[in-house]
Amino acid sequence: MTPKKRNRLIIGLILLGLSLPPLTPMLMEIAYRTEMNIRYDIDELNADYAGAPDDTDYNGNIIRASHVETGEPYFDDQDELVHPSDIRLTVNGETVETLEDYPVQLLDSGDIAVEGLNRYTHYLTYWTVEDKFTDQDFFAIVIWQNGYDTRQIDEDGWMEGYVDLEQLEYKLITIAKDGTVSEELFTFENKSKLQTQLITEDYSGPINYYLPPGYYYPSLLYPLLYPWITSIVGIALILFNFPYGALKKRRAKKDAH
Repeated sequence: MTPKKRNRLIIGLILLGLSLPPLTPMLMEIAYRTEMNIRYDIDELNADYAGAPDDTDYNGNIIRASHVETGEPYFDDQDELVHPSDIRLTVNGETVETLEDYPVQLLDSGDIAVEGLNRYTHYLTYWTVEDKFTDQDFFAIVIWQNGYDTRQIDEDGWMEGYVDLEQLEYKLITIAKDGTVSEELFTFENKSKLQTQLITEDYSGPINYYLPPGYYYPSLLYPLLYPWITSIVGIALILFNFPYGALKKRRAKKDAH
């Protein structure tokens, strides 16, 4: 091997070595999202259109949300006027959950009535989940267990009720086609692959499984140049400068003996 080829090989190994730590979780995230897209058909009803109905007929099962105001309205962290209320969730007329003192938005900033699921914002979301590999399709309700009562930022910059994304806790209520209701608790830090898909994206970016919360592609420098381009260049340098000939000769001599 010539000195130039050796130097290019070393540079390739260094570039690939430096690129692998951040590149590995990115590749795992891509594989995860591909897996979820292949296996599941997931639809968030809240995101379909403004005013998605708070009552839904799922295979003959009636899922309904209603509320009763319990206190004085206040401005939340988005400067929207919300009314603390007890939200009642029923399936076929039977109460499956009561959420106490949750914020309910009745009017938007333009004093236009807020309808349907939009009244409960992102603290209460409806989903349909179709498992393409099995017959375990179900309707899902995801509820924030904490961090739902954030208040308007005060003059000191303090936001009462704020909870970091990583500390959020959730309840997942599932309704099977036959009307069977079940529930499970999970947290942002301890969630399954499917549960990750049932968390609504927020302003900080997508909800990821392997990557940090809110991770996005911030610039061309990162992650386009590093680690994607650096890893590609590294692999190319290794492939084009690897001493294949020397290894082949060494193996031939070994076989001759």
